[in-house]
Amino acid sequence: MKSKEKILVLCVDRDDDIGQKIKFRGPIIGRKNNLEAATKLALTDPTDSDANTIFEAIRTYDNLKKQKNVEVATITGDKKGGLKSDEKIGKQLKKALKKAGTKKTILVTDGLDDEKTVPIIQSKIDLVSMNRVVMKQSERLEGMYYMVHDFIENPKMSKVVLGVPALALILYALFGSTGWRAILGFLGLYLLVKGFKLEEVIIKFLNDARTTFTKRRVSFFFYIVALAVALIGIKSGYDFVQTIAARDILELSAAFLRGAIYVLFLSYLIGIVGKIISLEKREEVFKYVTLVALGFGITLVSSEASRVILMPEAGMFGLFAYIVFGFFIVLMAIVIERKMT
Repeated sequence: MKSKEKILVLCVDRDDDIGQKIKFRGPIIGRKNNLEAATKLALTDPTDSDANTIFEAIRTYDNLKKQKNVEVATITGDKKGGLKSDEKIGKQLKKALKKAGTKKTILVTDGLDDEKTVPIIQSKIDLVSMNRVVMKQSERLEGMYYMVHDFIENPKMSKVVLGVPALALILYALFGSTGWRAILGFLGLYLLVKGFKLEEVIIKFLNDARTTFTKRRVSFFFYIVALAVALIGIKSGYDFVQTIAARDILELSAAFLRGAIYVLFLSYLIGIVGKIISLEKREEVFKYVTLVALGFGITLVSSEASRVILMPEAGMFGLFAYIVFGFFIVLMAIVIERKMT
């Protein structure tokens, strides 16, 4: 005796091979119509798995027909896939359910792509069971294909998987073998950012720069000047290194610091001035005065330390004096800041 509650055996063709190859429009309802569509599709393209899926849906329908009240239907999407396809599937499913008059369904698909429609189906009807029909020799290959496809389509991973190699190829095409240094530099920078979790810091900096450019253009000018001066400082440090016969990495670093430190401090000072100009609360100025004092103290000590490394015969007295002087400057700035805020 048949069950009174009707079940819909549903076949889904998300990329609309049926419409593209045999010009059948979904929803295709009923055993006769589905058999005709599957046969015509198999004759048109024997390699298309959608024909096998429809035949499986019909076989499922035939097996259940003796025991249950069933209907079979095929719905189609769009060749471009994505949202447009899912919208069409939602509309066709609504029509099929209205005509079949059922609240339960058994889904028959040919792979992971069609199974992406499961949330749409479950939002409109109870999904009793799901059966995937895949040719045995291609099941693993298809599963691997969709795994790689989803991996590449991930917005975060596509930047790494596609973006980084693309940048490397462009640099190599523009600069030849010299481009490898730039490629390795960019790769090292990327690994540094990821390794030390600096993404949020960089994003915050870029957002601040964008806000400054759009709302506080004077401050933005100071930041650009500070960047230019910093580049000059780096060049000064490099030039100073060329004038000294450094014996090891420590002396190289000291020579670079000796040649660049005061220009870099000037760059830092210009940036602080730009930040002070953009302040909305004037009482916060003293906080940046403390930062200037701290930067100046570090500059004095670093410069003298580099001199001691390059000229050990100069002695440590000068370094000790700069440490005391720098500490006194920073301490006075902190005291003033606390009294004024």
